[in-house]
Amino acid sequence: MFTYSLSGLAITSTGDVPTEVEESETTARSAVYQVLASFFGPADPDHYAKAAGGTWAEELAKAATLLPFSIDADPAGLSPGVPEGGYAAERSRIFSDQGDHDRLLREAGSASDPDTLLAQVRREYDYFGLAASEEAARPPDHLVTECDFMQYLCFREAATSSDRLRSSYRRAQRDFLDRHLGPWVPNLVASVSERDPQAPFPWGIERLDAFIRADHAYVASLLAP
Repeated sequence: MFTYSLSGLAITSTGDVPTEVEESETTARSAVYQVLASFFGPADPDHYAKAAGGTWAEELAKAATLLPFSIDADPAGLSPGVPEGGYAAERSRIFSDQGDHDRLLREAGSASDPDTLLAQVRREYDYFGLAASEEAARPPDHLVTECDFMQYLCFREAATSSDRLRSSYRRAQRDFLDRHLGPWVPNLVASVSERDPQAPFPWGIERLDAFIRADHAYVASLLAP
């Protein structure tokens, strides 16, 4: 059985959504978004240990077991390139800009109209009974929050027995990838690569980019006439 686990979003209205569903291709997609969201969380001692021990790769490979397409979960490049004492500082160096600790991990950071983008993202979350988590203290356009949204939409797709609702959740996934993660993540990859990031952060960024591209193509194919 599979259940979602949100770290950047809070549920404001659950309706009749079950707490767990049978594992499937769709829950595998949800699980991969879950792992990737977690990877871009704080660079704390647990994050460091999971990189040093190869656990991030193990979690990604396990999540991807039933994926309808392949992704690379090879642990090569995962072992930290800095000591534990400098791990959080390296993450900050990579993703901080203009005094904002996670500016590069925020879609609005590279948007021409940040206020409009933030309002749009909030509306999309609200439509599905979600909001940025106050407890997590992450903005709605943070990469973790946006991956959480995709994780939740995939779970809702897997949980419904209605063909109509299943198509609706797929369209929501495709549209969110079209408008947000799809065009934004390649820009994130380019910005981060200019900073010569140390492992394991390039490992996660590369897999995020590859997964989003593959997932975007997959969802679009399911909706093709």
